[in-house]
Amino acid sequence: MPSSRGVWRLADTLQVLLTGVALGVSIAAPPGPVAALSAQQVVSRSWLSGWLVLLGATVADGVFFVLTFYGLARFVTPTFRSLLFVFGGVLMLYLAISTVRNARKRQIGASPPRRGRWAMSGRSPFLLGLSIGLTNPFQLGWWIAIGAGMVATFGSSIAAGFFIGILAWTLIFSAIVHAGVTRYERVAPLIAYGSAIIMVCFGVWFLGLGLLSTFP
Repeated sequence: MPSSRGVWRLADTLQVLLTGVALGVSIAAPPGPVAALSAQQVVSRSWLSGWLVLLGATVADGVFFVLTFYGLARFVTPTFRSLLFVFGGVLMLYLAISTVRNARKRQIGASPPRRGRWAMSGRSPFLLGLSIGLTNPFQLGWWIAIGAGMVATFGSSIAAGFFIGILAWTLIFSAIVHAGVTRYERVAPLIAYGSAIIMVCFGVWFLGLGLLSTFP
């Protein structure tokens, strides 16, 4: 029979794992610009493209985890953070315009060439997700408010559960959006236009935060 010490150690490991999963879902599940961009990619490209956007944002969380773990986050200056916000705002507005254009093309029966679709479902969605993740005030705020305490309390032991939680949510979210679009083709334009509106709102907000911080 296992010793009581071994049982307690197993229980502690399981508790840390489940805590990490819950914290991972807490940062991934709330609606935001990354989810809007992912939904747009599912509608206009494929399930894979939408998931790659979320994977890119997950890698951004990995960067924030490393920066927090090694205490490097304190070296990120307010000016640099403001520039990130401005870049994120411009990128979100550009993506919103592109989303509306693609949605209109789909409504009139036009479709992008096969080669273009394959290119967008490869690296580009991942890079878009990574860019938005690195400049997203929600993610930055989460790491400042919650992530720093999480790393200080659990250290690297929380990483496995944390990223399992994030990745599990990315798969669930992409599958739900894809299932809805596949079953009800009429909702595809609604998702696309809704995603564009959300991206415009966040783009304006990002720009406001960045410009007000840079030029008070």
